[in-house]
Amino acid sequence: MCDSSKQEQTLTSNDGNLNFWVDRWQANRIGFHRTFVSDLFKTHILPKLISSEEKKCVVFPLCGKTLDMKAVLDLGHRVIGIEGCKAGIEAFFNENNISYEIEKDENNQCEIYKGIECSVTIYSADVFTFNKSLPSVDYIWDRGGLVAINPSTREQYRDCLLRMMTPDQTRLFLVAINYNDPDFSGPPYVVNDDDVNHLFGSTCSSELVEVRDNTEEYRSREVARQINYIEERLHLIVRKQI
Repeated sequence: MCDSSKQEQTLTSNDGNLNFWVDRWQANRIGFHRTFVSDLFKTHILPKLISSEEKKCVVFPLCGKTLDMKAVLDLGHRVIGIEGCKAGIEAFFNENNISYEIEKDENNQCEIYKGIECSVTIYSADVFTFNKSLPSVDYIWDRGGLVAINPSTREQYRDCLLRMMTPDQTRLFLVAINYNDPDFSGPPYVVNDDDVNHLFGSTCSSELVEVRDNTEEYRSREVARQINYIEERLHLIVRKQI
């Protein structure tokens, strides 16, 4: 989440840890960013995009500058990101040599970064109140969103995801985090299976797709924050017909 912290504080409401993310970006302490495409993304999303003859739309909430977005663009599909921090958005475009233009949307209180030569749009916006009309969404990839926010705001964040989901069409792939280490505290915060069921069970079907030990990879990124064991739990969530 970036450069002008006074302005940035208007971009995320009620979340309680905005300053934490602003400080991390300003100090370039972004160990949460992976310098490669996520293995889970390569396993569960990219094959679907490779085999599709139609152009698909993938949404990345709290996207930062994830290279998962670049992998989608390289296959000719559409990317939509939502991010509260301009530093992360601009880093994505600049580091990947993607030319862009910026539009202001006063009605929705956001700025819109659009790729000039490729199908990427990233909204610099308050994710909790984001309610912009989007094109039909095929996939939502949430690797570092739900696990990063203050747990007290999870239902508000869930509601934002639900607004972007078309019943029986949109596939939300949610990467939850689980660990049990008394010497470690979030973010990332634990999101266990019961948490997922509590958040989505009344409106969506959910399936645990894969569990992956992420300990060594996490330690390699966050060298100052060691942990005994941490795993990623990938859930596939589909909104039910009303």
